[in-house]
Amino acid sequence: MYKNDGEGEQGFPVKIILSHDRKTRRKTIAYAKEYEWDEHYNFPLGSHPDYEDLYDQISQVKKKFGTGLFRDLEDFDQAFELLQGSPRKQSLRFLDYGEERAKYMDQVGRKGNARAYRIALKELRKYNSTKSLQDIDRQFLEGFKQYKKSEGLKNTSVRNYLYELRAIYNNAVRAGIIEDKRPFVGLFNDLPVRKRRARNAYLEKEDIQKLEEADFSQLNYNRAKDLTLLQFYFCGADFMDVCYLRKDQIHHGRVFLKRAKLGEKGYEFDLLLHPKAEAIINKYQGKDPVYVFDWPRSEAGYRTFRVKMYRALQQVKKKLKIELSPKDATFTLKVMRHTFATHGKFARIEEDLLRELMGHERNDIDTVYKDKYPEAQRDRAQRSIIE
Repeated sequence: MYKNDGEGEQGFPVKIILSHDRKTRRKTIAYAKEYEWDEHYNFPLGSHPDYEDLYDQISQVKKKFGTGLFRDLEDFDQAFELLQGSPRKQSLRFLDYGEERAKYMDQVGRKGNARAYRIALKELRKYNSTKSLQDIDRQFLEGFKQYKKSEGLKNTSVRNYLYELRAIYNNAVRAGIIEDKRPFVGLFNDLPVRKRRARNAYLEKEDIQKLEEADFSQLNYNRAKDLTLLQFYFCGADFMDVCYLRKDQIHHGRVFLKRAKLGEKGYEFDLLLHPKAEAIINKYQGKDPVYVFDWPRSEAGYRTFRVKMYRALQQVKKKLKIELSPKDATFTLKVMRHTFATHGKFARIEEDLLRELMGHERNDIDTVYKDKYPEAQRDRAQRSIIE
């Protein structure tokens, strides 16, 4: 990782540098942030977005450096070309590279990102399916933008497609496949969107009690309200993390969670297994040897199940005459996360402690102070909100 030229938008350049007999040649093969790089061994860390490919590429360079073929070479340029190997062709179709990135996101559990990539790529395919990575420029992107606007799409939708394409493009730059032509600079200027402060809907105490006391004749209604309560008892856990809860995540009265939403950035944190949560788990616990619940776990099955629970929640809300605060809104699967956070603030619980209970994504400073709150203090805060 070469720091002499300073850090750019994508990080520091990762270079092959060969020196011999007062000759030096350099080749940038990728980019990396400091927290993505092991400076002792000169390898990327798992947090690098292109970890596997880059690790393999550098391993091949180091392997060639130790061969007799390399040591026997007398021509400096030939030696440098041998170390470079066969670089990935810049003529690779943007659509193909984008699909590679979507598959990688699937592999690391970031399925939401993978879906968003594929949706944007599908729209790009309608406009132009042959454009290569190296040929992505401002003129091409401007044409795609105007094409989508001509279809009557709102600015927000057009921006979202461009955001996903930009993420794919930036990764190709960071992987050293293409030079950054900065084609996205200024591209969003004529796509204004109305910005307003988000108001997260939450339940008042009385409405939480309505959910706890309700008993419906319809299985789906009971299951939906119990699952959303379990989210609350797990300190506002994401719906997916509740559905995919494994038996080995429950140990000695504690629940060990890792937010799937954060992908590689996720970290394990533990919570008190509150008696109210334990009662729901016992009520629905299945026979699967790995997972707590027997609900569908395939991607398609989970999406269908999620839709069913969402629709059931709307009926639960209607039957119990629940109104969300501060302004009545739809009872989404995020409401209990907002509810836990809001009541934590009402109880004047320290913001950092609340974030730790909820497994919020940590920045570099947060990581230094990970788990700084004692278990007893965290448990008291959790109980004070639930009870």
